[in-house]
Amino acid sequence: MRPITYALSSIALCAAPAFAQDVPPVTTHDLGDGIYALTNDRAGNVGILAGPDGVFMIDTQMEIFAPSLEDAIHAVSDGDDVDLVLNTHLHGDHVLGNSYFAERGATVMAHPNVRPGLIEPNFMALSGRTPDALSGLALPTMNVDEGDTVTMNGQTARFYHAPNAHTDGDLFVVFEEANVIHAGDLLFNRRFPFIDLDNGGSVQGYIRGMEKIIAQADEDTVIISGHGPMASIADLQASVDMLNAGQAAVMALVSEGKTLEEIQAAMPLADYHSDWNWGFITTERMVWTFYRDMTGLTE
Repeated sequence: MRPITYALSSIALCAAPAFAQDVPPVTTHDLGDGIYALTNDRAGNVGILAGPDGVFMIDTQMEIFAPSLEDAIHAVSDGDDVDLVLNTHLHGDHVLGNSYFAERGATVMAHPNVRPGLIEPNFMALSGRTPDALSGLALPTMNVDEGDTVTMNGQTARFYHAPNAHTDGDLFVVFEEANVIHAGDLLFNRRFPFIDLDNGGSVQGYIRGMEKIIAQADEDTVIISGHGPMASIADLQASVDMLNAGQAAVMALVSEGKTLEEIQAAMPLADYHSDWNWGFITTERMVWTFYRDMTGLTE
């Protein structure tokens, strides 16, 4: 893929307001070199690169959180609005703030597989996703892919595609000079991951995606996870190891001809339950994901 440098001085577009009740506070993590992570533990973690060339934003959460995100962005950018957005994939907690920032001048980019999935959602999905079709300023307007770059504020942000991983359109971002990576939902840090089998995801692809991030990282790399706290290469490896071990344990029971109910009762992920189980992807649901990925069956 060709490298692309986006000249932000020529970029402009325009999105919808919205406010809400029960909006959690935004925590700003200063990662140095003008790079920040904005988190609220209610949606995907946001990455920001701010400086004299403008503001580059990775993921937009949901519109109800957009005003508080905007306040946090203004605080680290001398009041500048967002110029450029990358959606790491199609899920609502990463894209539903698009229109808010596009209305204020941001151009929204994503992998070519993202826009079609937002225009025509998979309403037969069993795993959960953006519930309604999106249109207008909510949609990405620029396709980017493996090897494309954004160069601004003294940083080169290079994009990498992880095929059939969390979804079929996952990108992660490497800030090369700063040694910071935004993993998108290719990393749920120390949590069982959501692997969206209805939108092109797969267990093995997810493992390969994390291994691809590891190949770009070193012991000093700071990794912004899609969900959970800031991470290191050791956290990525722990997630890879968990998925490999969990997949093998469930596969062994599938090979014995056991049903999903019997596999659930055998508790093949018992060793991981206390540390990795959480509200969205429980231990039971992670077993179901392994089983469905291997067999194509849902029960």
